[in-house]
Amino acid sequence: MVETFQQTFGAPLWLAVVLASGLKVTLILVGGSLGMMFLTWYERRAIAYMQDRRGPNRVGPQGLLQPIAEAIKTMTKEDTTPLEADRIVHFLAPVVMLAATVLTFAIIPWGNLFPSDLSVGVLFFVAVGGLHTLGMLMAGWGSNNKFALLGGMRGVAQMVSYEIPQVMAVIPIVLMTGTMSMQRIVEAQSGFGGLAWNVFTPVGLFAFVLFFIASLAEGERTPFDIPEADSEIVAGYMTEYTGMKFAVFYLANYMTNLAICFITTSIFLGGGNGPGVNELGGFLGGFLSLIYFFIKALFLFFIMVLIRATVPRLRVDQLMGFAWKFLLPLVLVNILSSALWVSITRWDQQAQIFTTWFGAPGTADAPNFIRLGVAVAVTVAINLGALVMVMGLNNRASQEHMRATDEELALGL
Repeated sequence: MVETFQQTFGAPLWLAVVLASGLKVTLILVGGSLGMMFLTWYERRAIAYMQDRRGPNRVGPQGLLQPIAEAIKTMTKEDTTPLEADRIVHFLAPVVMLAATVLTFAIIPWGNLFPSDLSVGVLFFVAVGGLHTLGMLMAGWGSNNKFALLGGMRGVAQMVSYEIPQVMAVIPIVLMTGTMSMQRIVEAQSGFGGLAWNVFTPVGLFAFVLFFIASLAEGERTPFDIPEADSEIVAGYMTEYTGMKFAVFYLANYMTNLAICFITTSIFLGGGNGPGVNELGGFLGGFLSLIYFFIKALFLFFIMVLIRATVPRLRVDQLMGFAWKFLLPLVLVNILSSALWVSITRWDQQAQIFTTWFGAPGTADAPNFIRLGVAVAVTVAINLGALVMVMGLNNRASQEHMRATDEELALGL
């Protein structure tokens, strides 16, 4: 894009960089806002259909203009700040949360289009995600409200807990592709007619499920919407926010969920790769890749909506226990599986040294499909065994806790 500005308008390098960066930021903000408006309508209509009731269907055809009406209403509402609140922190909290989300969009590949190809794109996504947590804590603390503070502290505890399995779930993909660049990860999934997606491997499938579950907590989606549990703490860290400040929180939340769908699509579902993209090439191939990309992302958001409509909210202890006692052990095992996957599928002639040292049978000359079969069998066995073991341990601990509770009740304690 910088070269385009230089060639078309004859702009100097510094001006071309400024214009290109400004255009990218504008497109992200406008596109994210429009995407957020569509997703709110889509979610409400989908949940209404699942629950056999009517969603918004009055403003515009099928209620499509309802988000615009609500945006106008929000912009005209009074913007208030509590008298004893920290005005600077209170004001900056939604700004920090929105900025963190916008920064995430900088590394998201749009089909075959890459706004910014960072060699450490995955690390950048993880680092920027921490700012979201900071904005949540700022909102709770700056409001000078006990309910808001409780919501902010709950949010921080949840985010910190689920960021660990979320990050570790990506490590197997980094090991398998040998890069942290989002562009390189997408390109590594372009084989087999555009269907060489990471999710089609046992390690990638397990990592996809774990990453998506942890990302639901990062996006404050049901059943992990504890920070905004209105039945317990009013509206959580957003309790003292009105008008446009509340709208910015709302925008940041939906843009975060949209970014999660985009990131998941890029890392596990091949991004814009699909049948016909490589064959067409050029403009048509790029357009088709963009269509594939959005279809995959909208499917993931539909899964989010389906979970919200069917799964009840977790208690705080259940939420924290699920992260540390269930997700964390499984992602650690999956990292081991990914290391074995890479070792088996990329075994070369140098591996004969192990045969010489340990007397083990050599597999360096084995056909590729045999190596692949061995890798699939080993990783599936390890991951399924770990899943069964972790579920059994958690079930046993839950039964012992219930038994102890029953005994305390029987003794009148």
